Amino acid sequence: MVYLSLIMAIRFLGLFIVMPLLAIYALKLNGASDTTVGVALGAYALSQMFLQVVFGKMSDKYGRKHILAFGLLILAFGSIVCAMSDNIYTLIFGRFLQGAGAIGGVVLAYLNDLATEETRGKIFARMGQFIALAFGISMIAGPTIGAKYGIDTLFDITAVLAIISILILYIKVPNPPKVEHFQEHAKISEVIKNKELLKVYFSGFMQKGMMVIIFMITPLIFVNELGWDKFELWKVYLPALIFGIFAMPFGAIMAEKKNKGKLVFILSAVFMIGSVLAFLAKFYVVGVIIFFFGFNLLEPVLQSFTGKIARVHEKATAMSLGNSIQYFGIFLGGAVAGMIKQYFGYDALFYVILVLGAVWIAVLFSMKEFKGYDIKEFSEYDDELIAELKQKDNVHDLFIKEGVLIVRFIKG
Repeated sequence: MVYLSLIMAIRFLGLFIVMPLLAIYALKLNGASDTTVGVALGAYALSQMFLQVVFGKMSDKYGRKHILAFGLLILAFGSIVCAMSDNIYTLIFGRFLQGAGAIGGVVLAYLNDLATEETRGKIFARMGQFIALAFGISMIAGPTIGAKYGIDTLFDITAVLAIISILILYIKVPNPPKVEHFQEHAKISEVIKNKELLKVYFSGFMQKGMMVIIFMITPLIFVNELGWDKFELWKVYLPALIFGIFAMPFGAIMAEKKNKGKLVFILSAVFMIGSVLAFLAKFYVVGVIIFFFGFNLLEPVLQSFTGKIARVHEKATAMSLGNSIQYFGIFLGGAVAGMIKQYFGYDALFYVILVLGAVWIAVLFSMKEFKGYDIKEFSEYDDELIAELKQKDNVHDLFIKEGVLIVRFIKG
């Protein structure tokens, strides 16, 4: 399971590593404007948004490993297109291809297949930490490598990382166990009826949308407005990385061990929105640090909470939908931020974020504190026991895994 988290982190590293410099690079391409640059930053998220559920269903039919490998090959091909692009529209197409390997939901479903009830929270928290660490590494490696060797080299690195991930997948990752549940696969219309899941989804939407905005405006402000050299951006991202590293275990421990998940969500939102106030006050370095502290605070627990709240027959759909909404946030954040910045300036963009942030924090205060489940396993069972358990109001879900009947009872 560590190797699956590693594959997810490598994939995110490949996608994130270009972000610190992509806005500056894209503005120099033929046909570029603030709007098209914003689209280029978020284009990979558009294809991710539409194809997450498709890849999830394909993995149910053809097997997790083969679909993961297929998605990673598409990522490699899209990265090569980006590396060879000489105009903004080819870059946008390449970014769209990068995202077309929409395997995030498949990885999450795979992890869920391999996890036990006792290890699920820890596994998803670790995966979030891997992603946050990849995110932090990209903030340092992107500006330093990109400034010295060019951003096309960063895209080449992404292609190589995708191929390495395929090798790890087939050499190190075990096949998933057989899981049998007693309901039909959930429909999206059923999943979105869960109000607590919607609050988690909205948090992912805001977190990822703000991420792409920060990655867009930070290099533009420091290089184009303040006259920094591109190589000097590490001076901004390094302290942000250090504070982010401290945020990851803090968020995971508070949410998973101390059952303070609601507090983690609220604190994350407060820090990320607070970063916008710092930008408005022109404390730019402070703003970047505060943002990435809040971002990394939430990242280790976001997917874990989706897995906890969704019932077993809903998990693949719920996680794929959650990923789709996050990627929609990335695309919309980049596209809309580019338009607002182009026509109205930075301050207008910051005020729009503050309004949305106030809504986000208000939503989170209505979030229920997740109390977890009592787990009971039956190595021996019959149809009568299963029918009896189905009638109990406090049964969240029940399923058979490797021949053992597992029941999750709602606490309280």
